[in-house]
Amino acid sequence: MEGLIDIDNKETEDQELWKQLPNTEGEERAELFIQLAQQAIYRSSGTEALALAEEAHEIYKAMGAKASSIAMANAITGIGYSLKELNRVDEATKALDGAIDLLRQSNHPFLIDTLRTKASWYGEEGNWQKALESYVEAAQINEVDGISEFYARDLFSVAHCYHELGKFDEVITYALKAREIFKGEKMVFEISWCDLNIADAHAELGDGQAAITWGQRANDIGTLRKDNEMICKSKYVMARGYKILEKYQDAENLLLAAGDLVAKSNDWPQITKIERELIAIYRLTERDTEADEAERRIATLTEIVN
Repeated sequence: MEGLIDIDNKETEDQELWKQLPNTEGEERAELFIQLAQQAIYRSSGTEALALAEEAHEIYKAMGAKASSIAMANAITGIGYSLKELNRVDEATKALDGAIDLLRQSNHPFLIDTLRTKASWYGEEGNWQKALESYVEAAQINEVDGISEFYARDLFSVAHCYHELGKFDEVITYALKAREIFKGEKMVFEISWCDLNIADAHAELGDGQAAITWGQRANDIGTLRKDNEMICKSKYVMARGYKILEKYQDAENLLLAAGDLVAKSNDWPQITKIERELIAIYRLTERDTEADEAERRIATLTEIVN
């Protein structure tokens, strides 16, 4: 019922905006077009949203020097969001670049949010180098002028990009920086994710003991918070640490426990990771029949979800 009421309210708001449009001109008219574009995006009407945002942009261009750079940036951002709704992501990020240039010139507070938006879009497309560049700029601005929590979140995002790029020393560096700030703010949940990423990076670098140590920290917080996702992923990364140290039984026990936690979820990537580590353990301990059975299960799953 609440959802229907919300939709009705949005439609009413839409109608009111259209009623106002004939009586407006200049900047006021452009602002209405932007609001209508936002409503169209809410309805997933990307084509309509794009036309409306472009109309606003044309008005601002016609105003020349009378149009504020912030208003122009707002219209361009609307074009970017509309293109994103149409899955034209390359064009969308290029549009945001135009808005970012204008916001950068005026040092506007929206600059950081727009940089983060662009970074997240690049991340969705798997362009982690471009995502990294945007998050780094956001972090640099926040380091000087921002709130410490948001600076830490940007540092954590930088660490995530480095993880996707396979640069694990940098993951540790930036996750530790983020962790220190989160610790100052007593942000326990965020610290556990820093610890998990540090543990995973150590596992990737072949340092089994460090992977176990940092993984245990993440697991401790996950256990206290009854956070099954954190418990599962920390057990998984500790298992990788034990495998590096050739303590295969310890690794297997943790993997089985992690598998039990994730089994009823739809987190197929995590389920697959756990199974593949179990297969490696089975092969290392010469249990080829169990390994073959696990391979078959993974093949069945992969055929369905990929």
